[in-house]
Parts: sequence; structure tokens; C-alpha cells
Amino acid sequence: MSSPVDITQVLRRPGEGLLTVTTGSGQARRMMDPLVGKTSAAAWPRLARARIKGKGPQIVALPSDSGGGICRGAAHGPLHLRAALYARHPSFAARDVGDLPCIPQLLEDSMLGASQLRACGRALWGAAWKNSSPVSPLNLLKSLLEQGYRENSKGFRPLVIGGDHSTSWSVSQALKQSGLFEGLAILHFDAHTDLLEARYGVKHCFATWAAHAALAMKPVARKNFVQLGLRVSGRTKSHWEKKYGLRQVWAKELGGREPTDFARELVRQWRRRGCHRLYISFDVDALDPRFVPSTGTPEAGGLDPAWCREVIRVCSAEMTLVAADLVELAPVLGSIAQGRRSSFVAASIGHELLRGLSRGL
Repeated sequence: MSSPVDITQVLRRPGEGLLTVTTGSGQARRMMDPLVGKTSAAAWPRLARARIKGKGPQIVALPSDSGGGICRGAAHGPLHLRAALYARHPSFAARDVGDLPCIPQLLEDSMLGASQLRACGRALWGAAWKNSSPVSPLNLLKSLLEQGYRENSKGFRPLVIGGDHSTSWSVSQALKQSGLFEGLAILHFDAHTDLLEARYGVKHCFATWAAHAALAMKPVARKNFVQLGLRVSGRTKSHWEKKYGLRQVWAKELGGREPTDFARELVRQWRRRGCHRLYISFDVDALDPRFVPSTGTPEAGGLDPAWCREVIRVCSAEMTLVAADLVELAPVLGSIAQGRRSSFVAASIGHELLRGLSRGL
């Protein structure tokens, strides 16, 4: 059996994982250099490797929207979210392990033939490419997270910044492969259920990750998967809960619910069923478009950021937050002012997730 490849070899400096034209990488350097320093591209993998092996939380970005839905733009989310986050909380820049390189046309390796895998592998990895080396965004992220948990089981606590919501397939599968599904609760903030098992024949994308995460859990444990803030679906709440055994709390049910008490009740239920770990997936379209208009599928009637931050605070204070992701910020959609407002609101959610990931380390 071949040894796992070292994914840190292909990590890029923050903001430089979206493989675009020279002007795009120049903008990333101008935005990031004052915040994260001027470590050279050649030296970055070594720095990233040290951070992955150190005390968390670790921040990693997947600037890909190839698995996105109606409107693209989430590939630009990590750059702008970091700029907003580090402007207010500069200490977290020292936890950044960088970007995974995202070839914009790729999503998941099973969608590629052997010749395409080989061509992309050689382009991405150079002489270090092996037949087992991942090339697509979702596979690269899954492999990096598995490497982090394998090499640093006590200190690896990733916040993954997307990108579209297909990102969460990689996170959930890495948790499963790393043995962290035992005693795990999943808290999913979203306007949409993401519970299709395939969309137009595509198994892994923004609309399917939650279905595959639920199916990876033991049936008796699926009640520990809770979806919050839902507003749009082609099926009813009872249909989804019966099909997958998870729990949904739609946005209209949360009106007037005090966040601290609501979160404490969630924790009590999880603990009664033996949960002690937590994974939070946060799609910014869970929030009302008044707060985050710059996202691919905004839906009216969403949640308030302060309410969500308090739920995250309480849950992560009582449970060990082993991973989190923050996805679907698309700052290039809408006006410049809307993109800026969306980025700062998303960064406030990111800051609360990082505080949760820091607890107990």
C-alpha cells in the first residue's frame, strides 16, 4: 500500500489558489501581503506544514465554485472574507495555512478520465505527481484534512473557507475517514436542504453534500444532524426528516426563539445521545439578504447574524468543535458596497467559529 501524498506540497499563499490570470494573482498579493506577510511562494508550503502540525485553529481556503448552483462567484469568497477578518482580528492571520489550488474547470476526481487526471496532475504537481495524487478541489481538500487529523490529532481544528457548498462534502468525508464521526453532531446553517443524492447526474456538488454526510452516519445517529434556517425546498420538512432521520428547524420556526436557550437545548439533546464532538457548516445564505446580499442564491426571511453567532458560541462552548466551514460568500455579486457588507458580516461568523475551534487547545 502506497503512503499518502503530502498535500502541503501544493498549498499556495493565501488568496492565490484560484488559478487565474496574472492580474488576479496580483490583486490577491496586494490585498493579502499587508495582512499575512510576504512569505515567498516557494517557502509557503514549509510554513503551512508547520502550522498544520501546530496548535489550531488552522484556516484553509478552497476557492472553487465549480460545484456551485445558480450564480457563480463564491471562488472569490476566501480572499475577501480573509481581508475583512484579518483587518479586525489580525492575530488569526498567523493560523492561515493558505489556499488549495483550484483548477476552475474541475470539481471531483471521479468525474475525470485517466488521461485528464494525468494531464492535470502533471500540471499541478509537476515532478512530484503520482497516480494517487488528487487534482480536483474536493479531493485535494479531503486529503489535506485527513493529513491534518492524522499528523496532529490533538491540535488540528480546521476552519475551511469556501467556495461553494460542495466544500462540505470534503470536510464531512475527512471527518468520517479520520474516525471522528463517533459521537459527532453536525449543525448546518442554510436556506436550502442540500439533500439531493445527485443533481443532474452529479453526485458531489452544492446540493448533495448533506445527503452524503447523513448517509455516512449510522442511522441511529442521524438525529444528531440538525439543519437550521431552511426556507426553500421542493419537498416538505416531514419528507426530509423521514427520509434521512435528521432534524430540521426552518427559519419560520425560529421567530422569537431566544438563541442561548435554543442552543442549550440542542446541546442537551446531543449529550443525551452521547455526542461530544461538533462540526458546523455555515452557508451565508442562511442569513437574511439584508445582511449578506452577495451570495449565489439569496432567500428572503433569513436569520440574523447576531442570533447565529450566539448559537455558535453556546454550542462550541459545550461541545468540542472539531471542524467548521464557511461557504457561499460571493463578494463579486451585487454592488461594491454590498460585497463589502457581505464580507464583513461573513467575517463576523468566521470569527465566532474560530473562537469555538480555539476552545480547549
